Amino acid sequence: MKNAKETIIKVIAEYLDKDASEISSDATFAEIGLDSLDIMELVMQLQEELDCKIELSQEITSIEKLAEMIEQQ
Repeated sequence: MKNAKETIIKVIAEYLDKDASEISSDATFAEIGLDSLDIMELVMQLQEELDCKIELSQEITSIEKLAEMIEQQ
């Protein structure tokens, strides 16, 4: 499997039209500027990119937590 954290940051950076270096893995999705609709669109893209199933919950609030959840699968 690809490195989940790097892939998540790359996909979010492309989505927000930012450089990946501008996105901190410990920032929350809200701090990055993502709302729930953005997150759902990104999850669909990440599932394809990482070839995995992502089930979001209220506890998944940052790139770091999302990457941990994906890597535990």
